[in-house]
Amino acid sequence: MTKQEIIDVIYHILEKKLELPTMAAFHEEARLNEDLYMDSIMVLQLILHLELDLGFKIPDEMLIPKEFRTVGSLASFLEEQQKETLLEESHD
Repeated sequence: MTKQEIIDVIYHILEKKLELPTMAAFHEEARLNEDLYMDSIMVLQLILHLELDLGFKIPDEMLIPKEFRTVGSLASFLEEQQKETLLEESHD
């Protein structure tokens, strides 16, 4: 998945599954807390959907707040996690 595809998936989850009322403020540089008004529970719900619905593997020790500051930083983090998972699977 490309970074843009991941951003699109995040948008879909926030709009359709979490029904976030602040979607008008959604863009790549939107801050999850300050612009989209997501609290820590909502961020965890988003991560849960990404893991269960899309198969992203996000270890608990990787849940670092700076990685989830903006939509773009979250998408970049997920893109890297995806690459690492593919590398691990190809070495097995």
